[in-house]
Amino acid sequence: MNRDHPTLQTSILDRLIDEDPGLSHEPAPSRVFSIGQVKAAVTRDLENLLNTRRNIQVPPAAFEELNSSLFVYGVRDYTAQNPRSPAARQQLRLDIEQTLMRFEPRLRNVTVQVESTAASERNLRFRISALLVADPVTEPVTFDTFFDANRGEYVIAK
Repeated sequence: MNRDHPTLQTSILDRLIDEDPGLSHEPAPSRVFSIGQVKAAVTRDLENLLNTRRNIQVPPAAFEELNSSLFVYGVRDYTAQNPRSPAARQQLRLDIEQTLMRFEPRLRNVTVQVESTAASERNLRFRISALLVADPVTEPVTFDTFFDANRGEYVIAK
């Protein structure tokens, strides 16, 4: 393995995803990614996670295992919240942090920082910082993200 450009084992999901379904001849399967490809895969998966709305039903206390299951996958729906409200911003920040810690095992030490926005802006900007753990590499990463309140969609800058 080249120390300057280490290759990393791809996840099972990345091996199953067909990035080019229109291609009739499949290339030889690759079992390794560069760190850039891992970051791109994590970015894709984070956008999917953030753009999935969590079930609005609260799991019964007797079924505590549901709190770590697909039943609570995604984030709460914040489209009706005022993005300028400090309470709504804090709640969203905590929800995203907890969701990433629960459902994205490739990230450690996750912190979400809400950035200030103009008073007239309905979009909410925040920065996700974490350690990307992709054996044998651990690397700090940052994802500049915004929530478009008009479309109800999270977008990560690429």
